Amino acid sequence: MKLSQIWQIKVLRRLNKQNIDEDTLYLVLTLIVGISSGLIAVFINYSIRFLTKYLNTSSSFTFETFWKAGLLVFISGFITTRLFPNTAGSGIPNVKIALVVHHGKITLGEWLAKMVTSITSLASGLSLGREGPTLAVCSGFASSAGTLLSLSKNKIKSLVAIGAAGGIAAAFNTPIAAVIFALEEIVGNLNAKMLGPMMIASVFAAITASFFNGDNSVFTPVHYQLNDNRELIIYLIIGIAASIIGPLWVRFVLKLRKTNKFIFKEHKLTLILFTFCLIAAVSLYNPAVLGSGHDIANDALLGVIKDWKILLMLFLLKFIFTGVCYSSGISGGLFLPTLFMGAMLGGLTASVADFFFPNLIGNIGPYALVGMGAYFASVIRAPFTSIIIIFEMTHDYKIIIPLMIANIVSYVLSMKFLKGSIYEQISEQDGVHLPTKEDFDVLESLIVEDAMIKDVITLNAKMTIKEAMKTVNHSEISGYPVMRSNYIVGVISSHEIGSAFARFQGEATIQDVCTKEVITIYSDQSLMVAFHKLNKYKISRLLVVSRMNDRRLVGIITAEDIVNHFGFKIHEESKHGVIDSYIAEFEKKNSEKEIKESKESSSL
Repeated sequence: MKLSQIWQIKVLRRLNKQNIDEDTLYLVLTLIVGISSGLIAVFINYSIRFLTKYLNTSSSFTFETFWKAGLLVFISGFITTRLFPNTAGSGIPNVKIALVVHHGKITLGEWLAKMVTSITSLASGLSLGREGPTLAVCSGFASSAGTLLSLSKNKIKSLVAIGAAGGIAAAFNTPIAAVIFALEEIVGNLNAKMLGPMMIASVFAAITASFFNGDNSVFTPVHYQLNDNRELIIYLIIGIAASIIGPLWVRFVLKLRKTNKFIFKEHKLTLILFTFCLIAAVSLYNPAVLGSGHDIANDALLGVIKDWKILLMLFLLKFIFTGVCYSSGISGGLFLPTLFMGAMLGGLTASVADFFFPNLIGNIGPYALVGMGAYFASVIRAPFTSIIIIFEMTHDYKIIIPLMIANIVSYVLSMKFLKGSIYEQISEQDGVHLPTKEDFDVLESLIVEDAMIKDVITLNAKMTIKEAMKTVNHSEISGYPVMRSNYIVGVISSHEIGSAFARFQGEATIQDVCTKEVITIYSDQSLMVAFHKLNKYKISRLLVVSRMNDRRLVGIITAEDIVNHFGFKIHEESKHGVIDSYIAEFEKKNSEKEIKESKESSSL
């Protein structure tokens, strides 16, 4: 028996003695995950900063910096390519895969390896960020904690999402945006049940991180004031530009990944080392290519960088080399590099506008800030997060209107150019088909009335079991509403009719043996609600009733009806059909055998 299993058994025994139920454990773990997420984020941040300073990987590379940082990249790449393949990239797609495919299970080795590979790769100066990996590590910790205490699959999945929110909250000091991002991108829908625990964990994570980092925003707050209504046109242009360039960058990354696979084939570690050498060489030309670009983005927000040529150069550097780094498969995230590109794009748009309209543009900082949100919405496809995260970082409600204009335009138009976020696109390219927000939206938008059967076969409550047997014999339907005076009395299955016939010899009435507690749904509720009810109560069909009177039947719906409504056809053979086919086959074989025997006897 493994040491972890022995420890798990000891913990569970102690908890059993304390008589602690699962809901209490879940609440306690929510607090623990929140605090731990803050500590993990601080540890990753401080480790990267310490190694970056020690190696001097924030400025042009020297030979000493090159071989020391190269050793770290080799260690990170070796772990990723040889030991833990799931540590590649930002880790966010792998968290989503864990939720959908593995019921939230992320092993201890995986998230510890993710932490090591991320620290070593990001400290080497690669053009990636730490926020995505921090989210992945925090989610992994939450998963291990829930698994250790043998929580149910649903509770573990919830903890993974809670860990994701805690990681982002601690990394950005934006607890509200962290919750919305976890719901939008990780969970895939705005699940109200998780909202409370997520908010608690995010607040605790942010407070814990603030205790060590200070209560400061990731970027210096920018104070915004609208002096001329024509400025809104510039913000609109920023949104349009982001909607075009964001999908273009995602396609660029996808093309690089495809090209890398063709050139380097299975030599993934060689690709990672080649990428590092390329970044080291470019740093001699311009060290701005190194790291996540936080300080330069902050300068853009403060209006320090005004020259459009510099802004364009910085944007192109990150556009190209963040794509190169991320496509190599090294461990690192996209959050800050994406915000960096957005800041340069917003600042560039404002700088060009200032050339044509000198008196219109004042400080380019607010434009850079709005550019951050618009580009984030275009690439990551989390529109609510893109608005709230910028608002939380500035604490200035006046920026909301231009922010909403640019972000909504960017999000809506970018969907026309490319479906899905960069994480979804990469998963699709790898052959992993994750459920998208559109999948949930379809089920939410369609209602029960669209898919239900209105011509329902019912049984009269006064009908005897014997009469019911004759009615349902050879029927493909397995369950029937029981009615009296056009109102629902209960529900009964073919199996229950057969059992009652054996017990009462068919003299009892249907209403005596039917199930009185009926699970119902209303015709105006969504198909998602119908799916949840079918799964929750482990039943094959739901009675659709009127809101005016929940005993008046208006239809019936099954899981097959829902699927068929999407254009698919599931053929379900009835039990009598299967039996009849076996009988026919048996009789055919017998007749063939008899004919053969008769021929043999006649020949004799």
